[in-house]
Amino acid sequence: MVSLNQIKTAHKTAHKPAQKLTLLECLRGLAALLIVAFHATELFALKFDHPFLLSLFQFGDAGVDFFFVLSGFFLALSSFKYIGHSGKVKGFLLKRCARLYPFYWFVTIGLIPIYFLVPSFGKGHEREMGSILKSLLLIPQSHAPIVSVAWFLSHLMFFYLAFAAVIWAPKLFSKVVFVGLSLSAIFMLADVISGFQLRDKTHFLIDFIFSYYNLEFAAGCLIGVFFTKIQMREAVSRCLLWLGCLAFLIAGFVDVYVLQLEPGNAAASHYYEFIAYGLSSVLIVTGAAFLEKRHEVQINQAFVVLGAASFSIYLTHYPILSIFTKAIQVTGISGFVFYTLAMVLACIATVWMGCIAHFYVEKRLVSLFKARLIYKKI
Repeated sequence: MVSLNQIKTAHKTAHKPAQKLTLLECLRGLAALLIVAFHATELFALKFDHPFLLSLFQFGDAGVDFFFVLSGFFLALSSFKYIGHSGKVKGFLLKRCARLYPFYWFVTIGLIPIYFLVPSFGKGHEREMGSILKSLLLIPQSHAPIVSVAWFLSHLMFFYLAFAAVIWAPKLFSKVVFVGLSLSAIFMLADVISGFQLRDKTHFLIDFIFSYYNLEFAAGCLIGVFFTKIQMREAVSRCLLWLGCLAFLIAGFVDVYVLQLEPGNAAASHYYEFIAYGLSSVLIVTGAAFLEKRHEVQINQAFVVLGAASFSIYLTHYPILSIFTKAIQVTGISGFVFYTLAMVLACIATVWMGCIAHFYVEKRLVSLFKARLIYKKI
């Protein structure tokens, strides 16, 4: 009988791994840190009624826009070779699901009892069976899933299903996807022209299906296609990378200290994010990818580790930060300086715990599911 190790070795030999892009991995880690800092800022203002670190990271949710562009890029890099090979659809979806669901289920199932034991942690829907099932399957809902930040994963699964359709029937579904992207752009423009009135009147599924995140993901895919087909001068790559980083930071400064968009004006905030952070993320991913294509970039391994652990950090950070915030309140110690230092330490501990979860839980769950669902089918 063929052993599992022999199967894995044969699989790796038959499929040469893609080029390791450590700079993009590092940037993914920095994006995860931005999101942690954003939610720390949000919780700090809510619980202590003070700005956290001068609201410097209030734009940190823009890290999600970077994630969408980067996800599209990596998907194109790893899976465009499957297009036209309808027999690869099952394997493609199994790999995607094995990457997303196991650790996500682990976190969700771990949170559900807390919402029943301490109802004040949630908003009520976390204890409804329908909401729990939809959350576990990443089916879009009118409210956040059990793990609130997992709305991002619902979009990813939507993209993966669309990509699977293109793999199965490229000529037909490529046209469908193109029409869908066009409708997303039209919906966005119509909403802007109408003064953000459409968003309040449409069903949440319409917002989900025709979200501008589709355009960011598609832009990342397009970068991935160009990455495999063309070369770019090092000077041009560096220019795009630095221009994108500068534009991203300037957009954040303008967002926080100039525009100061109200939390209730969600449509204006979303479209600003798309224009400012989405486009700058496209520049960053393009510059970083093509720069590393020409030669290896030396990156501090700590940042590479953060990038590898970004999925675990992203899924676990909000509940962990919430618990730390409540713990800070329970101490009974008051004072802005104490609150600030305690929240900074909470952020550091949250990221550290996310890294621990990646190495000791996420990686093992993914390996187990891949071994059971994928390798044994070869």
